[in-house]
Amino acid sequence: MEGVQKYILVTGATSGIGKGVVEELIKDSQCFVYGLGREQSKVADLLNGNNNFKFVSFDLLNTGNIEELFSQNFKDIKFSGFIHCAGMEETLPVTLYTPQRIFNIFQINVFSAIEILRFLSKKKHSVDEASFVLLSSVMGELGQSGKVGYCASKSALLGIVKSLALELAKRKIRVNAVSPGIVNTPLTKRLFDQVDAESVRRIKDMHPIGIGEVRDVVGTLCFLLSDKSKWITGQNLKIDGGYSIQ
Repeated sequence: MEGVQKYILVTGATSGIGKGVVEELIKDSQCFVYGLGREQSKVADLLNGNNNFKFVSFDLLNTGNIEELFSQNFKDIKFSGFIHCAGMEETLPVTLYTPQRIFNIFQINVFSAIEILRFLSKKKHSVDEASFVLLSSVMGELGQSGKVGYCASKSALLGIVKSLALELAKRKIRVNAVSPGIVNTPLTKRLFDQVDAESVRRIKDMHPIGIGEVRDVVGTLCFLLSDKSKWITGQNLKIDGGYSIQ
């Protein structure tokens, strides 16, 4: 693809932070973005007129098909960056959890990330000095009642970051996490719809300068993909409006 200098892979590209970061990245004509998601209709606006964005329909619950995903769609592509924005959130008392429910959360939040990273870690699929970013959550460190599966999965991502940053350092590939607080996304709206007004107020009050917007997180994700972050690896950057310092 003429003029392209960087290829970036983004999961969860159809909404929220994932779609927001795609919108920002495709402003650079030298950057070509591959977005993974389940519903192409949600990115129809981005596909219209943007020659540096391609949507690939894929369900991350099917981790066994990720090898085929790479062989069929990314055969001759060497990625410079990867952002794992796809995620599943669930609020449920631990007494109602089953191993299958936990497995489903980990399948999307964790196992799919590991499997994608397994391929991206190979020289045929990534350039040296690439940057990989996993979207975690402040709840991965601080926890929250009713979110055993979600908190455990987001905490697992932080362990992946620390280990893989060391493993890939020989190729100067950076691996980092970004941990937002509550951000105004469709996922958050569904969460707020499940609880009463008082609970929503308490959640918002946990953020001293208010809950975030997608644009508040996108800038840091793009920074971590850029050459300006070439000496940052193995880190977890919190963007949470003060949530974690209370």
